[in-house]
Amino acid sequence: MAKQRTLLFVTNSELGQASVILAVAYEFLVRREYDVHIASFPALQSSVDDLNDTAFRLSNGTCSAITFHHLSGKSMKEAAPPGTEFLDLHPPGIRGALFAYDNVLPATFAPWHGVEYMIGYSSTIEIISDVAPKLVVVDPLFSQAVDACNAIGQKCMILSPNTFKELVLDRQPNGGALWKFPAMASGFPYPVPWSYIPANMYLIYRFLRSRRQNERLLQLSRYREGCGLPGKIPSMFEGFGDAHILLPSTSTIDYDFSIPSHVTPCGPIIPPFEPLAETDPKLSAWLQQGPTVLINLGSHVVVDQHLTAEFAAGVKTLLDRRPDVQILWKLKTKVDVKDALHVIAEEIKTKRVWIESWLPAKPLAILMTNTIVCTVHHGGSNSYHEAIHAGVPQVVLPVWIDTYDFAIRVEYLGLGVWGNRVAAPYVGASELGTAFLKVVDGRESARMVIKAKSIAVPFQERPGRQVAFEKMTEILEL
Repeated sequence: MAKQRTLLFVTNSELGQASVILAVAYEFLVRREYDVHIASFPALQSSVDDLNDTAFRLSNGTCSAITFHHLSGKSMKEAAPPGTEFLDLHPPGIRGALFAYDNVLPATFAPWHGVEYMIGYSSTIEIISDVAPKLVVVDPLFSQAVDACNAIGQKCMILSPNTFKELVLDRQPNGGALWKFPAMASGFPYPVPWSYIPANMYLIYRFLRSRRQNERLLQLSRYREGCGLPGKIPSMFEGFGDAHILLPSTSTIDYDFSIPSHVTPCGPIIPPFEPLAETDPKLSAWLQQGPTVLINLGSHVVVDQHLTAEFAAGVKTLLDRRPDVQILWKLKTKVDVKDALHVIAEEIKTKRVWIESWLPAKPLAILMTNTIVCTVHHGGSNSYHEAIHAGVPQVVLPVWIDTYDFAIRVEYLGLGVWGNRVAAPYVGASELGTAFLKVVDGRESARMVIKAKSIAVPFQERPGRQVAFEKMTEILEL
């Protein structure tokens, strides 16, 4: 038997970043000629175990297993400044964007203090030395791993859940970064109207200034340099050298970018899933009762009584218009919101509205049942790309930084509606109800369905994780 080729993935443990790593690792896992390793913080261990189990079942036991390595130090979430959890809600517009640049993004790019950062860096070096991989695949928000590969000359690739806008904006011709694409966190339209260009340019200037002058980033940069690490802190915007970059974006599901040769557009990079009818027959049978709206605001969005009441009133607008529609709602709260749900109490009682604090199955498995007529999410990259892959129209309710871009994308592409343009980062009942009706019952809804289903076809025929796998194997052989 030929010697196995060794591959190491290094990632943050938060699933928003790690999910694409897990998806592509699966493609190597089911081909036994590869020895697959993942290094991350302990919180990801259970997800890796689940992936091993899923691969075993889907391959009838013919796959290998991922070896998991614990990184030392604090995870991104554990290192975040107290009270922020590295993600603070903010509105769109100039003031909201400036708040994000000064407060949210620095804690996202570099939540670690100097000592914590170097613990992660040293741990990555040790794991690379022990595993001796031919290729390391890195989550770009785990800057320590990028630093580690650069320091020891390790061949690496970048695999990110983010889009062209976060990773190739600086490579656009004719200064397009300044005038063509909305500044991060701004919520400006795309393409940027002429009247918005001065404000857009100002925000980009302030964004760059914050990256260079933010005290948190400066302290970390000085500590790195004192430890012998040259150059700027690697981030999703820079510091990758000549490493090849893999992204879920393609020209059909993103803004109109010029794509550099060192970037491979993969399409949605989605983990494998087992059919819902096999894993959760009860939920599968309920979904077959009628067209369903899936509401899934992600793991970071926690709602209070007021927001729950506004949301419930918006849901009621749809239910009254469409007696055949039902709702599956992931509702994460820290307080009792029963009273705030009184407007849909009867629908909850009759199970026309099914509410859970955590979805009983993987979102993609639910989306792929062909019963979901609309998915409602907060604008996370994974949520957006799962809906793209499944061919389901979207209502996007953005809450911070890049989520505003996904709301703009669905409207630009004709795949859905920005559902809280006025109320963001919160929700207003009237605005949400109007968005529901537009996507599910309005004159444009049929066009959205046709567009969503047609755009999904090539991704379902050749999933993004396979495209990423093929490019990685090409790089492995170089």
